[in-house]
Amino acid sequence: MHEDMFGNPLSTQSEQTVDAINRFMESYIGFGTNFAPIFEASDNDPDCAIAAAYAALLGLFMETPDRLDIAGKYYAQAKAAMGKGTEREQLFVSAVLDLCDNKLGGLLKKLRQLVIEYPGDLFGAKLGQNSYFNIGDDKTMLWIADAVIDRHKNCAYAYGMRAFGREQSSMLDLAEEDGRRATEMQRNEAWAHHAVAHVMITQGRHEEGIKWMQDLSNEWEDRNSFMITHNWWHQALFYLELEDFQTPLRLYDEKVWGVDKTYSLDQVNGISLLWRLEQLGVDVGNRWRDISDHVAKRSLVNDQPFFDMHYGYALARGGQIEALERLMTGMEKMAREAPDVTRKSWAEVALPATRGFIAIAEGKFDDAVGWLAQAQPRYQEIGGSHAQRDLFELAWVTSLLEAGKFDDARPTLEARVKFRQDVPMDARLLARANDRN
Repeated sequence: MHEDMFGNPLSTQSEQTVDAINRFMESYIGFGTNFAPIFEASDNDPDCAIAAAYAALLGLFMETPDRLDIAGKYYAQAKAAMGKGTEREQLFVSAVLDLCDNKLGGLLKKLRQLVIEYPGDLFGAKLGQNSYFNIGDDKTMLWIADAVIDRHKNCAYAYGMRAFGREQSSMLDLAEEDGRRATEMQRNEAWAHHAVAHVMITQGRHEEGIKWMQDLSNEWEDRNSFMITHNWWHQALFYLELEDFQTPLRLYDEKVWGVDKTYSLDQVNGISLLWRLEQLGVDVGNRWRDISDHVAKRSLVNDQPFFDMHYGYALARGGQIEALERLMTGMEKMAREAPDVTRKSWAEVALPATRGFIAIAEGKFDDAVGWLAQAQPRYQEIGGSHAQRDLFELAWVTSLLEAGKFDDARPTLEARVKFRQDVPMDARLLARANDRN
């Protein structure tokens, strides 16, 4: 029996299948681009259930109109061959089938079981970490990384995963230690670079963060579009919070927006940076037109509340009324019909927040404050990282300032300044609250 790159037995006699599985796993864990061979390998080896499960996952990951047809084809193949796999493969395939069937609770339960029983399956652990990240469960994200690290002590990816889990759990020094270790083990471990950037911006180490990311930036160009644009987004945030606004605008134009304008995460990175600049009083010109045009053309929305919250503002800001109505109708449906695990986050967090963001785009700041007051205490539930969700906190405090509610804004801003001393952006916002204008 063959093994995958992490030493897990594979139920196949095909070298092509093993190679395609390894390419797929490394592309997912390492944010690479070599996913596609899994389709041909699975077609040529229909009795390998786990290869078909990976192919079904890739179908779901795609953002094309035929994505569900592709996923469905390999779903059927994985289900038919499932009994021929090892116990680990059967458990993993079952988890993927749950994902395809929108049974999120089943997916999460089986991925936890996979981590406990088969810690050698680093792909399963990464899928689990990402799944818990999307529902804001930092505790389980870190638990997953801790559970598998002993089996992967020589793997940079494992330390990159734990670095991010530790950072999200506010274990900042340990997170940086893991991120630096992963980078020393494998210099192109871009996820580890990103974890250290999180630590540095959280601690107000902006100049150090700029140097860290700039020195490693040549390692990102062969990664997938999300990893390229997201790490440059992090670099832009360092400059933005130092109130060097021209550099983030240049990075937006050259690095953050334009690698793949159709991809959800690239769109989220672009929207997030452009909106932050605007909240700080920067004139972004006509840039909303292009990004809102691409969001309006999306065939896949209402996939994750975190994404839709960004889309809502971009569509409102770009005047895409018809697309905005479609988005909101879908969000209202998710608030009623989403799986139990996420239904409240749609209904009680994402929906009122997005209504508040639309009010911001329309200049109705009193209305925005009313909507955001409902959602603001619970942003953790919609996923995203601390740094990503800080966009929503900025939207909250700047809406309070625009609405003249200076006394309400002041405690949040005072806490930011106390936590991260000498960050010009925070100091400027607090001064605005104190000056009451």
